[in-house]
Amino acid sequence: MLTELLQTLIFGLATAGVIAVGAVGLTLSYGVTRFVNFSYGELLTVGAYATFVLVHSGLPLAPAAALSAVLVGLLGVLVARVFYDPLREWGAFPLLITSIGVAFIIQNLLRMGFGSDPKRFPLPPMRPWHFGPLYIPKAQAIILVVALGTMLLIHLLLTYTLLGKMMRAASDNPVLARVSGINPQNISRVTWFVSSTIAGLAGVLLAITQVAIQPAMGWSFLLVIFAATLLGGIGRPYGAMLGALFVGLGIELGTAYIAANYTYAFAFIILVAVLVFRPQGIMGGIE
Repeated sequence: MLTELLQTLIFGLATAGVIAVGAVGLTLSYGVTRFVNFSYGELLTVGAYATFVLVHSGLPLAPAAALSAVLVGLLGVLVARVFYDPLREWGAFPLLITSIGVAFIIQNLLRMGFGSDPKRFPLPPMRPWHFGPLYIPKAQAIILVVALGTMLLIHLLLTYTLLGKMMRAASDNPVLARVSGINPQNISRVTWFVSSTIAGLAGVLLAITQVAIQPAMGWSFLLVIFAATLLGGIGRPYGAMLGALFVGLGIELGTAYIAANYTYAFAFIILVAVLVFRPQGIMGGIE
């Protein structure tokens, strides 16, 4: 019984790592742009497919994943320039609807290019580590290490760099940041690049956990990312990390001990249970 619980917690931490990376990218973009980007999930999918293509072209998995993340970052900036920046003065609702349209455009372009059938992600075979009856899959360990490294880099960026401090200033008080000489347009573009790069990396981690990739994978997983973001407090990067931990562990524990057919439903059960008592999320959302 104890071994089964520990095994479930190991998978829960890996799942939380994937969610955390995705949720931090989403909450960074929301903090500066102030709108919920529904095309964010498709950036995860593009990251997974770009890595798929690069690995099949002969590039090792790690460099392929890094290059894919950067390419997705550039794609995010391009999408923002073409679709979102012209609508910024019209308010959040037109931006939200446009982002849904962009999501379906990207999803269907991927379906046209790769077909609707799942593709096996090119993950090399790796034997798990065994510690008595307990085993730790190397893929899950890699996910956890990459996720923790990403969280550390984001912490260092936001805390110790001038760029990070300007991003936080633009997020906490856009008017005061503008008066202080911070160019909101430049910060917005940098934020799009950073958050989209993180999304591309999250897509690779998601592909590792799911083994197979398909055009709608990011759209489905976006709901779980939203749950973690709202749970931690929308617009709060550290809240997103904490929310992801609760959601990831909740998903795996619920799947293992309650019902395996309702994996993502457990994320929203946790979300509703917390928001009933704390509507602003664990760490409080940005107004």
